[in-house]
Amino acid sequence: MIRDRDTYWTKLSQEGLCLQYCHDCHRYIFYPRSLCPHCWGSNLEWERLSGKGKVFTYTIVNISALPEFNEKTPYVFAIIELDEGVKIPANLLNCPVEEVRVNMPVQMTLIEAEGQKLPVFTPLN
Repeated sequence: MIRDRDTYWTKLSQEGLCLQYCHDCHRYIFYPRSLCPHCWGSNLEWERLSGKGKVFTYTIVNISALPEFNEKTPYVFAIIELDEGVKIPANLLNCPVEEVRVNMPVQMTLIEAEGQKLPVFTPLN
């Protein structure tokens, strides 16, 4: 499992958003695992995704449990449904909290925090 997680972060940093794809049931997987959670198959390969999707659901964070985010409130934390069908959690940036909506088209971008590239999403114009 640790190896799969490390692969995710390495690929994200070098190639962009890559997720495991199960060739047995033809579904993407997030978060990385050794076996497909849908069919328990092990025929998994890493594939690059478009990084485009839509807001599936979201919440506006006004008080963060993490001190490093206190100065960034309010911010939008969302579940993004990628065009490829898989859902991933991420922050939504460059979008006023009053403008976010379900089904809003978004595009992934990378930000750097403490030497690590992190996937976040922005509205797609």
